[in-house]
Amino acid sequence: MTEDIAPAGLGPARRRVLGDEVADAIRAAIVSGKLTAGERLVEDELASQLSVSRGPVREALARLVLEGLVVHERHRGASVARLSLEEVEEIYSLRSALEQLAVEWACKRATAADLDELGAILRRIETLSKPLMKLDVANLDLEFHDAIFRAAHHERLFRAWESLRSQNFLFLIQGGALREDFDVSWREDHEMLLDAVRSRRKALAVKAVEAHVQNTHRRVVEGEPAPTG
Repeated sequence: MTEDIAPAGLGPARRRVLGDEVADAIRAAIVSGKLTAGERLVEDELASQLSVSRGPVREALARLVLEGLVVHERHRGASVARLSLEEVEEIYSLRSALEQLAVEWACKRATAADLDELGAILRRIETLSKPLMKLDVANLDLEFHDAIFRAAHHERLFRAWESLRSQNFLFLIQGGALREDFDVSWREDHEMLLDAVRSRRKALAVKAVEAHVQNTHRRVVEGEPAPTG
């Protein structure tokens, strides 16, 4: 009889640490515009503002580099990412591919609970304070797309989406990705996508999400061309 042996070198699951909270704070400052594109991120200054040591700040900045919100240059240090037009194209081409795959899988695998969650997110726009604020709608938008990827029940696909979601949120807040009439159009746009998934019509769902991503990409590019420096 063999004994169950834990894999060598593995310990208990890691709890949320201070670096996670510091990353959340810096990420929120970037997407809200408090930290602007190209602005230097000095470890000592951030540590002082957040009342932490430099270690969690360094860990947080490394994580935000992986998310694409921060860049690190050898002689300049860390700064808020300033995306070039080429990088915007790459992000949106990848998002289009991921979201099309997500709705295909959601059409096959979404449960009744998944569909109920998506509908509940759309209805929550009615509970937001009026007039609607871009930040509130952007948060709701991200929740909806997160739920689409969860409804696909495809773990690797969701992890791929996680690598892009912060940059997409940045576009919603600062890049003009939301329609100008987002206060009246957002729910209608997303209900069309949900109806296609709910009906299990893969071709219609793929067409709907492709058009959705293309339109947000066009608004980002036309609204304010990304700097190239």
